[in-house]
Amino acid sequence: MPPSQDAIPVVSVVTVCRNAAATLDACVASVLQQTWTAIEYVVVDGASTDRTAAILDRHRAGIAALVSEPDRGIYDAMNKGLARATGEFVIFLNADDRFAGPTAVADAMAAIARAPRADVYYGSLELRHGTDRMRHDPPPPEKAAEEMVLGCLPHQATFARRAVFDRTGPFDLRWRRHADYDWWLKVLADPSLRLERIDTLVASYAMGGASADLRKGQPEVFAIQNASPVFRTPEWDRRRIEMYQYALLSQRIEEIERQDGRAPWTQPHGIGLVRSWLVRHLPRPAVGAIRAAKRRLVGPRA
Repeated sequence: MPPSQDAIPVVSVVTVCRNAAATLDACVASVLQQTWTAIEYVVVDGASTDRTAAILDRHRAGIAALVSEPDRGIYDAMNKGLARATGEFVIFLNADDRFAGPTAVADAMAAIARAPRADVYYGSLELRHGTDRMRHDPPPPEKAAEEMVLGCLPHQATFARRAVFDRTGPFDLRWRRHADYDWWLKVLADPSLRLERIDTLVASYAMGGASADLRKGQPEVFAIQNASPVFRTPEWDRRRIEMYQYALLSQRIEEIERQDGRAPWTQPHGIGLVRSWLVRHLPRPAVGAIRAAKRRLVGPRA
């Protein structure tokens, strides 16, 4: 599904929101300031009761489609936006997010033009927590499945051809917090869909949100992961157990270092990203040393 050579591709940017007045203006402004001229902006508001409607009304001229009505949650709203998107590419940029800069879409589309044969493209993400900033560079496609064990590829930095959703279907509303994770595993499980990482900082993401509630959200992740054909092999069972063991150890070491004031900057909602980086870069010769350290730190049964 290569892009048209006769016209620049239209990018549908979909923003969903509800009572998001505190952050929505910055999100909308980052879309309207893009230098890429072929942007279709779709906004779905879940019948907000704060100043959200006034903010959207102020920017109404730059919004191609605006829906404001009750919904059944964030992924229901995202499906409504997807149904109204007509561009060749779709990217979801929610109210707490914003593009990394005014050329973010143009830079991404230039990278896509250099590798036109893929179906889903993903770039880098800036993580924000207060005044702190950390750049997250996701792994290449051949490491994508490993990334999905402890983290997730960044939907805020992902441009998917609209035709991809014809194969995956819309977001599955059974999952109230991680239907985007479910969508990514559907993409990875489909051999006809081609992934490409682009070396572009696409979006800035505010740490937190509904998916940050691990007590409610993580059981969904495990259920989705365990049912996915991507991971339903004995080899993946073994690899996932090892990765979770390493993640547990790294978290406990980090807790000890934090108590001693020696821990690097991390935030609870970014632990999955940090753990994934550690797992990908863990030297195999260090496995024995790590297991010995684990026994010393947490005991042989931990």
